[in-house]
Amino acid sequence: LMIIYLLRHAIAVERGSGTYPNDDRPLTDDGRAKMKKAADGIARCVPIPDLILTSPLQRARDTALVVAKAYHEEDILQETKLLLPGAASANLWEELRGRRTLNSVMLVGHEPDLSGIARALLASPTLSIEFKKGALCAIETPSVPPRRAGTLLWMLAPRQLRLIASR
Repeated sequence: LMIIYLLRHAIAVERGSGTYPNDDRPLTDDGRAKMKKAADGIARCVPIPDLILTSPLQRARDTALVVAKAYHEEDILQETKLLLPGAASANLWEELRGRRTLNSVMLVGHEPDLSGIARALLASPTLSIEFKKGALCAIETPSVPPRRAGTLLWMLAPRQLRLIASR
């Protein structure tokens, strides 16, 4: 069994803002501040994952780094092109299969890809999942690639993560 945490990047500079090449936009100041608070909530209620894999796009990398810092575990963070928008999930499954000895992995990426990964892990192709920016879910899967349905353990909106941090 492996627990896969899916985290959508935090609030980023709007698309089409001009100065960012190839849609590689940074987090806004508000997005960064909200994500720091949410990451404190994550670190409070989610055991440290064995690995955090992130899209190399700046908004995802920055989000993943904020979470890794909240855990005081920056060395568990790795970039992968397999989490770029539109990347083939078959390659992601192959990457995760090579790491099947891990108990948990956090994937930091983009929509609609994260919803697609969740649907595949839950063996539910018509399931509608909304990943708000900064939302996190946990899915327990019996195998990677998924051969049978995993279990959605929970899903938390960014506001809920921030509330956990403030308690």
